[in-house]
Amino acid sequence: MFLPEPPSSRWDLRARLWGAEIRIRPIFWASSVLVGIVFYRDPEAGGVSMFGTWLFAVVLSFLIHEAGHVLTARLLGVPIRTVLSGLGGHVLGLDHVKRWQRVVILLSGSPANLAFLGILWGVTEMPLAPHWRESLGPVLMVLMWINAYWALLNVLPLWPLDGGRVAVEIGEALFGSRGKTAALLLSLAINMALSFTAAVWGILVLGNRYDPRFIVHLLFLGVQLLYCYILWLCTFRALWGSDVPLDDLTRPGRAA
Repeated sequence: MFLPEPPSSRWDLRARLWGAEIRIRPIFWASSVLVGIVFYRDPEAGGVSMFGTWLFAVVLSFLIHEAGHVLTARLLGVPIRTVLSGLGGHVLGLDHVKRWQRVVILLSGSPANLAFLGILWGVTEMPLAPHWRESLGPVLMVLMWINAYWALLNVLPLWPLDGGRVAVEIGEALFGSRGKTAALLLSLAINMALSFTAAVWGILVLGNRYDPRFIVHLLFLGVQLLYCYILWLCTFRALWGSDVPLDDLTRPGRAA
């Protein structure tokens, strides 16, 4: 199952990683800034420095995820390209390869994040000098959080993320169009569970309006629910709507 590739623009940043093109769309930066506001407003550790740390960490972590796709594709002899957009990175150019190759390439992003997470964990166990630990602490914390979260999110059967595309591939291979529909319905169910979890978390942490972190929690809850809604919308349109995305936030790119 394929979706239209997001159109190019003069504002896109382009680079190459091991021969594969990586294109970063402006909506990726807008999405990153939206989440970064939560870190900026933190009353204890927030500010411009933490906001900059977040942007650095999210770009590095997403590039590591895409590097996992690219390296696996090169090992399989498959030329690919990737696009970083509103919902993260999306692998392109898998239309004409075997299904098992698509599945392996799509599943290779999360292990890259987990490997990097292991390296970061090792760094935290090193006997660093106090000034180094104080300087690196916030960066390591954010990097570890992003890599763990993104690795987990991309193994869940959530359309149009990697795990959701793998679920659709497996469903189609086993049961044809009914399997694809079942995989997309499973994506809706998982997304509903995530939305419910976020709502319950919000109820628990927003009970005290005078909590100094009340605004931070409120912003974070809003971001979580917004992304759950976008994922739900993408899945709904894949099931019953057009393949043409509504806007940049719901343009996950053409991926297999």
